Amino acid sequence: MRKSLWVVIVLLALVISTIASAGIWTSINSLTLREVKPSKTYALDVVGLNVRVYEFDTQEEPVHHCVVIFTESKYKAPVMQCWKK
Repeated sequence: MRKSLWVVIVLLALVISTIASAGIWTSINSLTLREVKPSKTYALDVVGLNVRVYEFDTQEEPVHHCVVIFTESKYKAPVMQCWKK
């Protein structure tokens, strides 16, 4: 009886920690959101790096145009710049 109680507690802790992780929580919360495609997507030819660029216009205030640059590196954060059209 005691062994099965410990198994249940460990399994319950594992399930709670998995659900509480940010990736799963974000996925669950974003199920109701509408997907918006960027207006332009392209890759830059950079030696040794995988650089992707996304361009889009803001949805709520469509007077801004934004560019986001993602670099495949654990040391570089994405860069975003927006300006009025």
